[in-house]
Amino acid sequence: MDNRLPTVTVVVPCRNEKEVIEACVRSILAQEVPSGGLEIIVVDGMSDDGTREILDRLGATDPRLRIVDNPQRTTPCARNAGIQAARGSYIAILDAHTEYSPTYIRTCLELLMEHPEVCCAGGPIVSRGKSRFGQAVAVAMSHPLGVGNAKHRFPDYEGYAEGACFPMFRRGVFEEVGLFDEELVRNQDDEFNLRIARSGGKVFISPRARCVYFVREAPSLLFRQYFQYGYWRVAVLKKHQRFASLRQAAPTLFFALTVLVAGGAWYAGRWLFLAPVLPLAYSLILIAAGAQVASRAGFRTGLLFPVAATIMHFAYAVGFAWGVAGFRSHRLTSSISR
Repeated sequence: MDNRLPTVTVVVPCRNEKEVIEACVRSILAQEVPSGGLEIIVVDGMSDDGTREILDRLGATDPRLRIVDNPQRTTPCARNAGIQAARGSYIAILDAHTEYSPTYIRTCLELLMEHPEVCCAGGPIVSRGKSRFGQAVAVAMSHPLGVGNAKHRFPDYEGYAEGACFPMFRRGVFEEVGLFDEELVRNQDDEFNLRIARSGGKVFISPRARCVYFVREAPSLLFRQYFQYGYWRVAVLKKHQRFASLRQAAPTLFFALTVLVAGGAWYAGRWLFLAPVLPLAYSLILIAAGAQVASRAGFRTGLLFPVAATIMHFAYAVGFAWGVAGFRSHRLTSSISR
């Protein structure tokens, strides 16, 4: 057995991902191996859908793949378990819903070497959908009207960013700012990035590090995903007493303002014509954007773009309000996947 420490450890949290886990792991096993070697740790949240059998089969053919149990079944616990088991000088935390180009790991290492001032590097997220609705979601997740100024969501962006979706860290960052907050089922990466920024750390992303993220294909799954983002944003806000950026408050503020304007118009009586102004303006802006999307991505994708964006915004706002109100639903607020 080779007892030398690997240069890079890849950590992949997962739970019940039988549809995507094999393609993800194979894309990591196919990476150009960095000098010093590569190890892969898949942290499984006690999957019961066949995911574990797939992992066992893959692990039997490649000793670089290790499987670690995550009895808590949440993403931050999975990440921390992987970090604590890692032996590499660099730790990449990758997502099960993503396939990575063969040069992804090498490129992230190169970015860290080229930018010694940063503690984390990665690539901007390139979203893809398989169904018509999924394709619309993918466009919405990389459109300013869908995600605001989230630089890491723009496929061609290169430069400093709030964070990288699929980051590679210098190991020392975890000694400096700690591990992921295990109380945060969602948004634990945003909270971690906020701690990095407060400590003076920087993140650099480049489209040279290429990967493809596969979005949720059903409206209900998309709603749940963004509901969780909004819900767990409240916990981050309570912990740090601030939003990481204004865009994180925008959906909630917009829908709250819409309700206030409509309620005020109804209460005043003679100002009823003002009630639909904000929803109408919002709809027209999304329809106009959908028309532009249709010219590039096809009529059906453009037609579904406003639907996908509205679900994202509304679910986030409802989740945030749900969190502020102190409500809790295990079905809606718990998750393992990104």
